[in-house]
Parts: sequence; C-alpha cells; structure tokens
Amino acid sequence: MSKEPLSEDEQDDIVTELAVNVETLSEEEFEHLYRQLDIDHQIQVNDNVREFANNAVGDEHWDSDN
Repeated sequence: MSKEPLSEDEQDDIVTELAVNVETLSEEEFEHLYRQLDIDHQIQVNDNVREFANNAVGDEHWDSDN
C-alpha cells in the first residue's frame, strides 16, 4: 500500500515549517518531514538550513578550509 505523493502546496508548507522551526524540531521530526519532500523541495530546505547556519555563525564561509 503506497502513499500518494504530497502536493506542491503541502510540500511548500513543510519547507516553511522546517525553515521556521529549524531550531526547535528534534532531529527525528525534522528528518520525518524532510523525507516526505521531493528533491527540489529538499534543495530548498538545504539552502534554508545553510543560510540559517551562515547567519548564526556570522560568516558564510564558516565551514571552509580557507
């Protein structure tokens, strides 16, 4: 019994939820929502998380070897 894929709107809602709650969701909750997304929406989440980390550290090159 396979589950029907989420609509674009449902996936957009998950992207927003993950962006807004990146600090408060448990890793399990985050992963559960993230796995429901198609690759394009996962890329959006990845970009949002990266931007959050850049802002938190104060440098977009924080993980660079340079």
